[in-house]
Amino acid sequence: MFAARGASAPVRSLLRHQPRRFASSGAHHAAPVNETFGRGFYIAVASVPVGLALYKYSTSDTTNKPWMTRLIEAYTYREEDWERTNALHTRAIEQAAQDRHLFQSQMNPITIELTCPEIFNTGSPINVPANNVWGNIDPVVAHYKQKHKTMEAERVSRMKDGKVVSIYEDDRYF
Repeated sequence: MFAARGASAPVRSLLRHQPRRFASSGAHHAAPVNETFGRGFYIAVASVPVGLALYKYSTSDTTNKPWMTRLIEAYTYREEDWERTNALHTRAIEQAAQDRHLFQSQMNPITIELTCPEIFNTGSPINVPANNVWGNIDPVVAHYKQKHKTMEAERVSRMKDGKVVSIYEDDRYF
């Protein structure tokens, strides 16, 4: 790094001895030149009357629409297209809502709340208090099976009557 600094020292001294340059210290000004508006200006000015003349010519026939109007209408949607698109979109949304209601109104797969009765007998045999007798859990299993049967019978009766198909439409559950 010191070598680079030492090599740049002579260059720095040369730059210090050069006179400063100013923008005003240049040579004399150039001679004035006649400038025209240019071809683009005249084309832009001439396009206005030409455009008006073309529009007047195109609207002179009362049976046809002007060509500019026909051009704009060719690239814009018609009202019928919007109505058809909206009708298709509405039908798709209604079908999606029906499908969602169908899937969400179905009962969960048949499961019994008490999935495995052995869960009452789990645990360490060391932590069993003295004289603790684990009773027979068959009545508990029978209770939950009966509860499941009544729920299933209610569901089937709702479907047969045709009054309320979904559990979500029944006010008793809310």
